[in-house]
Amino acid sequence: MKSVRIRGWAVVFTLGAVGACGGPVATDPDPAIGDDDTDPVIDDVVSSPFDPGDPPPESGQDFHLVFDGLDDRVLVPWDASFPTEVFTVVAWIRLAPPGARAAIIARGEDDNSFNLSWQLYVGAGGSFEAMLEGSNEDNYCYPNNDCVPFGVCTSNDMFVADNTWHHVALTRNTLGTLVFYVDAVEQARCEGTGIPSSNNRQFLSVGATHGQIGPLPPGGKEPPIWFFPGEIDDPAMWSRSLSLAEIEAVHEMGVDVGSADLQGYWSFNEGVGQTAFDRSPASNHGYLGADPAVDSADPGWVGESP
Repeated sequence: MKSVRIRGWAVVFTLGAVGACGGPVATDPDPAIGDDDTDPVIDDVVSSPFDPGDPPPESGQDFHLVFDGLDDRVLVPWDASFPTEVFTVVAWIRLAPPGARAAIIARGEDDNSFNLSWQLYVGAGGSFEAMLEGSNEDNYCYPNNDCVPFGVCTSNDMFVADNTWHHVALTRNTLGTLVFYVDAVEQARCEGTGIPSSNNRQFLSVGATHGQIGPLPPGGKEPPIWFFPGEIDDPAMWSRSLSLAEIEAVHEMGVDVGSADLQGYWSFNEGVGQTAFDRSPASNHGYLGADPAVDSADPGWVGESP
């Protein structure tokens, strides 16, 4: 957790699942994929198995990762502990308006079912948004509700792309209610949302998501897209919907690794190397870039000034 919080905003959300949907269904045949012709086609390497061993003690220094917006990402191999319908996801982010969708953390499209589960991202204009995808491949985009309309949303100012640190959070409960928080303040609520698909064994990704328009060739892999041009720190996820008081505590004090149902917490405090260790009991360790080895898709380690 951070010993010093001088960041301006925090975005937190609890959700069941989100897709990578891009826009209204009427104009985008697959809202889960960008309709931007400049989306690069890059394949991730699935290394198996990935076992970096037990995490070392925290470094005692405050690091985070900077992503180039071109191909950088962190990948976490799929595990059955990943939450789907009921969950909370949080992260600290800092970026300027990205000009295109920029994924924060995602369970993107599966290579076989083509289903997303959930995805948090910053829209082209700089607003905090999320997407879910049902098992019928319907994409639900919140809080704008402008993909396949489903449920009812109310929202306030969701802008987070002002080059200031923000804590974002999203929660989804058993009733299908999504709540968006920015800096531990509720900014949007959506009732009766679509149910995220559980037919998904895609890697969890930070700084990107996975997907493309149209079917894959035999044996094909969903490519990474929506690369994040900025900084990310302390992403975490739970398999339950945290309360407002718990969101406030995470925002002020950081993630408690002993909190109930924590399924992933990547402090990014290693400061060196290829592994992003999961500090939660779930041990969902990840790696920088497209492969555990050093490659051009590795985000950079940055020390945090007090």
